[in-house]
Amino acid sequence: MLLNYLKIAVRNLLRSKSFSAINIFGLSVGLTCCMLLLLYIRSELSYDKHQEHADRLYLMAQETIIGKGNKGAGMEKNANASAPYAFALKSEFPEIEQVARLWINLIDDKALLQVRENGKSVKAFYETKGYQVDSTFFDLFSYQFTEGNAHTALIDQHSVVLSEEIARKLFGNGPALNKLIRIGGTSGSGEDFKITGVYRDESARSHIDAKFFLPLSAGWVGGFLRNAKLDFCCNNMFVTYLKLRPNTDPARLTQKFPAFMAKYAANGLKNVGFDKKLFLIPVPAIHLYDQINTIVTPTNTTTYLYILASIALFTLLIACINFMNLSTARSAKRAAEVGVRKVMGAERGSLIGQFLGESMILSLLALVIALALVSASLPIFNQLTNKALQLPELFEPRIVLTFIGLALLTGLLAGSYPAFYLSMFNPAQVLKGKFANTLSAVALRRGLVVFQFVISVGLVLATFVIQEQMRFLRSTPLGFTQDQQIAVALTSKESHNAYSAYRSEILRNNQVTGAAGTQYYPGINNASDFLLYRPDQGPMNADQVKTNWVDYDFLPTMGFKLLAGRMFSRQFPGDTSNRLVVNEATLRKFHIPLNKAIGQKLQFDWQGQTHKYEIMGVLKDFHFENLRQSIEPYAFLLSGQPNYNYIIVHVNTANMEQVLGFLEQKWKALRPEEPFTYTFLNEDFQKNYEAEARTSRIVSYFTIISILISCLGLFGLAAFAAQQRTKEIGVRKVLGASVTNIVLLLAKDFLILVVIAIVIASPIGWYAMNKWLQNFEYKIDIPWWIFALSGILAITIAFITVSFQSIKAALMNPVKSLKTE
Repeated sequence: MLLNYLKIAVRNLLRSKSFSAINIFGLSVGLTCCMLLLLYIRSELSYDKHQEHADRLYLMAQETIIGKGNKGAGMEKNANASAPYAFALKSEFPEIEQVARLWINLIDDKALLQVRENGKSVKAFYETKGYQVDSTFFDLFSYQFTEGNAHTALIDQHSVVLSEEIARKLFGNGPALNKLIRIGGTSGSGEDFKITGVYRDESARSHIDAKFFLPLSAGWVGGFLRNAKLDFCCNNMFVTYLKLRPNTDPARLTQKFPAFMAKYAANGLKNVGFDKKLFLIPVPAIHLYDQINTIVTPTNTTTYLYILASIALFTLLIACINFMNLSTARSAKRAAEVGVRKVMGAERGSLIGQFLGESMILSLLALVIALALVSASLPIFNQLTNKALQLPELFEPRIVLTFIGLALLTGLLAGSYPAFYLSMFNPAQVLKGKFANTLSAVALRRGLVVFQFVISVGLVLATFVIQEQMRFLRSTPLGFTQDQQIAVALTSKESHNAYSAYRSEILRNNQVTGAAGTQYYPGINNASDFLLYRPDQGPMNADQVKTNWVDYDFLPTMGFKLLAGRMFSRQFPGDTSNRLVVNEATLRKFHIPLNKAIGQKLQFDWQGQTHKYEIMGVLKDFHFENLRQSIEPYAFLLSGQPNYNYIIVHVNTANMEQVLGFLEQKWKALRPEEPFTYTFLNEDFQKNYEAEARTSRIVSYFTIISILISCLGLFGLAAFAAQQRTKEIGVRKVLGASVTNIVLLLAKDFLILVVIAIVIASPIGWYAMNKWLQNFEYKIDIPWWIFALSGILAITIAFITVSFQSIKAALMNPVKSLKTE
């Protein structure tokens, strides 16, 4: 019986090659899209789940209430905490088995790694993803060491643990254990470190994307921990991880945190005018914890995963709808077969089983093609998504079973209605030749076509809105000059010392119109801030203000607009580090009128001392971070020492290659052992929108695919409609109808369905994209032309699709159409 059904299924496929090809191709493309997006979503959901103690690992985060004395007190969640929390928590709570802190180098964004021989550098490069951690770090996190011992690797202050990638870059395929490398940057300037471990890179599936680890006791931060007066209020720059004991309830532990804060931190927090609440985030949940923008690496949002999951589902649904429509439309071709089978004693259940079986066979065939398409397109998909998905992942038993299940579900979904519909035929009516498509079947087909194009038009709308928002993000004035700005990194004490000489040399070039040093620049993480307050209001009204130390010429080089007072100047020796140049947001935060801002005093309490500052200039508001966030208070201070992390070079030429060659030549003359490294400021700023840009690319490509699949179904239905109306077309042509009349006649019914879909999709798309735009502080108002363009595009594509078959039918010789009458 099963073999007989299989033979019938194969014969039906071969008998209707064009319809079979449309069904198989549509299903295989739909399955391909679904499988690729499921692999991506699986990757996003799997972060840190490979950790041996994943169910017991937690990040200690804090909710900070700033400026309790103000009506507008702010509240923010932060992943960083002060240094003492980790071991105080372990001491206080027996539920905590082990703790470890991680420090992201907030001073330098990269470190210089060197292999030296005979006092000279023989290999050197910069690496951005290095972290300093407690020696207990590898007791919490599972890393596969290929060299060395994880549990003892970071006990020594001058040890370093490398990823295999970095070890190969330094030593090729040879062993790296116990060799010395020099690591530069202010966190470890010019210090030699012994390699005590090499591990397999876990950055693709962990929120910690480390390429190397140093002990927390090393370098600048090690000196800070040994010598500074540590408290529970300030210097919130450590990420604190906890490993709880087995069977510990994290909710119960969290309930004990207020008493802990009252014991250790309450008095200090009261003195600086803010409060904190501690809470726990499971480590496997960190990557998708979108309430904090960055936890070691930028977090993602589940919103994007829902968007991608919806696209995967809708793409597959469109392919299933094609199958259902074409199967029911061609039901007359199978009616006689059903009638004969029923007369011969076939029950309805066996007929349903046969048609569902045919659908399953077709979907499994589509799955085989889809697996080949996924294998071929995976490298392109990885480029599109910035992922490193590997082909062997496709053939993991769980993945294979998931995809087989998906294919069978697709076959069941696609074949369910045709199976039940075909099995309902009355054999007597069918065998008398009185079969006709029922009104309900026709209505269902039309409804499904409308549903297909609702999805397609909705995706087109989403694509246009996302692209328009991205264009807005790229083109919105930021309040400074972002083009033609080159940021040259200064990552060691030696390069800091060479700053003045390097600046003088490059300013000799008439293509360089400005050059100035800075700790931070727009587009990168600005880690420094003060809790400032007006002397007449007191520390209870303190508010957070981002701070940056710069050279005299930084503000004019960046093109900031001055509204009041003046910028820093070498002509005024009194411009020291207690003078501030602030933005308008600072004035708003402290309720200072612009005409009274110059000379206004602000204060900052730290470690029992009050530091006093005076506003000497006000700048027009500018975006130092991305446009997802509102403009925050910002203050510039003049640096007393040239310890800048970057020198910003403004040039007046489009010939960047020539200027970069000049900058590198002057760098090599002063620092021959350090590689010359630079970035373009505008590119760094746009990197803040990588998640949105990635989503835009994915939505755009999969929108095109969904439209393609929808058009395949429309093409098949149009071909079937033209075939059904062949004699009608012949009669109309004999009576004088033109090709245009016939094309419009055949296309009209389908175009009406597309117009209905546009009417339904427009408000749904408007609502969904408005929700997405709420993620941005600065966003577009969705313009009317997006809806008009989406509708015109859908109608045009549908008309072209239908017209192909309509023109073919209209050009047919009417004699051939009518000769059988």
